[in-house]
Amino acid sequence: MSLREIQESVQKIAQAVAAVLRVEVEIADSDFLRIAGTGKTESGVLRTMAGEDHIYRASLVNGEPVVITRPGQDEKCRPCTHYGSCAETGEICCPIRLDGQSVGVIGLLAFDDEQRERLFADVEAILGFLQKMAELIAVKLKEHIMYTRQQLIAEKLRVVMDEMDKAMLLIDQKNRIVEANQRARQYLQLDADNSQAAEWIAAIRLADGSQPAPKQVVLSVGGKAKTFLFAIRPVQLGDEIKEWVITLDDAQEVVEMARRVTATDAGDAFAAISGNSAALLQAKTIARTVAGSESTILLQGESGTGKELFAKAIHQASPRRQQPLISINCAAIPEHLMESELFGYEDGTFTGARKGGKAGVFEAAGKGTLFLDEIGDLPMHLQGKLLRVLQEKEFQRLGSSGKTLPVEARIIAATHLDLQERVAQGQFRLDLYYRLHVIPIQLPALRERREDILLLAHEFLAAYTKTLGKTIRGFSQEAQSVLFCHDWPGNVRELANTVEYAANLENSDWIQVASLPGHTFRLQKPAERTGRTDSSEAPKPIATLKELEKSAVAQALNEVRMRKGKKEEAAALLGISRATLFRKMREYGLL
Repeated sequence: MSLREIQESVQKIAQAVAAVLRVEVEIADSDFLRIAGTGKTESGVLRTMAGEDHIYRASLVNGEPVVITRPGQDEKCRPCTHYGSCAETGEICCPIRLDGQSVGVIGLLAFDDEQRERLFADVEAILGFLQKMAELIAVKLKEHIMYTRQQLIAEKLRVVMDEMDKAMLLIDQKNRIVEANQRARQYLQLDADNSQAAEWIAAIRLADGSQPAPKQVVLSVGGKAKTFLFAIRPVQLGDEIKEWVITLDDAQEVVEMARRVTATDAGDAFAAISGNSAALLQAKTIARTVAGSESTILLQGESGTGKELFAKAIHQASPRRQQPLISINCAAIPEHLMESELFGYEDGTFTGARKGGKAGVFEAAGKGTLFLDEIGDLPMHLQGKLLRVLQEKEFQRLGSSGKTLPVEARIIAATHLDLQERVAQGQFRLDLYYRLHVIPIQLPALRERREDILLLAHEFLAAYTKTLGKTIRGFSQEAQSVLFCHDWPGNVRELANTVEYAANLENSDWIQVASLPGHTFRLQKPAERTGRTDSSEAPKPIATLKELEKSAVAQALNEVRMRKGKKEEAAALLGISRATLFRKMREYGLL
């Protein structure tokens, strides 16, 4: 509690008092630092009063006003360095007290006979006025302290809110968003005007009054319907509701978390990876065997084969399961941001840097597991830095003055690319390849484990029909044949999207071929799909996988373009990520 914190306000009060009483005013804090001054004392503001503070010290210690009618001659002035030669002609001072403590002194000073006459014309009245000014200063300091505490509490709440794994919104009585935490901004894609806020809140309040717990609501976010579990609580002062707190959980994330927990409780972290084919079981056996080691693992397989699922299962089956699993997609982050995402940065490293700096994924992973997805897409200049970090087992934040941090995390890397081919093309460092290629695990494409296709399709159908509130018993024989014979270039992800599409369209008890997405399947007889032909017809030439892939990408882009949609929709149709779509577009000259 220091008067220096409100020095500007104290100086204004001193000037106001001096203008009213037409004497000089001086105000010091409890350490006898001159906080304010007028006239002859103004030049000494924010300087110590050492040797000149004896009268103020007496007032501060005793908690009482002091009146000096003969400065330089009064016995109270004897310790002062100006005793006997004081320029003052009179002085009255009063302690400034806050919550029972003396926090400073306010003094009235006369330096000539006219000022002395005004100062002592009515000492009682002057003392009463001076005490009121001391109380005013104490109130100003109290207000400042309370404001500072409120700001600190608000900042603590902001930090706590941003660390929550739930989305949290603070809503006023007019359905406007007062505050939103980081998860809420992510879930709801909040922009500057929050134009959809009133619509969302109206939907939540309607659902709040019509559903038992747990409550859920479907909100339109970014043009797509998303299901959330929610709770809403009032913020009251007395009997009056001032605001509302709404918390949201992504329903899909909750289901996924429950599924992972169930799999973990069952004692097998790999239970969430469905399939009984020999190729998949071999990959799971290797992963389960090496999960407990510290060695680096390289997961290889096409997009959609479940590399992230394997990484999560390996982490969960390892001794590091209680530590964090941190993932980063090397293909999804802009090149100029990748280094700071990997290694973090110090405060002020670059324009726009977060105050206090930011931890990178190596630091965030701690003693857990770091999953480097799509490592084959890492730019060459960062490959060298990553190699050095993996070799030396330490790194520095960007902008660091030399402080190094240890690499304690276990590394799991993944790629859909042929890294040996990338090395041969000069696009991937050979030394980094060997550093990562310690325990390679090849994940089979879905076409290489056809016996799992229908098993997975039925699992996806059960999940989607439950979400949609439909009763669909399964797939027709013709639909099963079509699913089984398709090559699935998008692998399990494509299969999941296909089943979701069909579940939305189908209105009967069984998924029919007509409900399967036409952009993925040519509606032809099963015999044609397996290559069997009439004896009177010559076999049709077989297109290469690249030709089929190029055709599929072009068809998806054309379909989205026809309805003036976004590239993200084309990626969703193909069952691939946006980054993969743009890479394929560049590869096939479709930009």
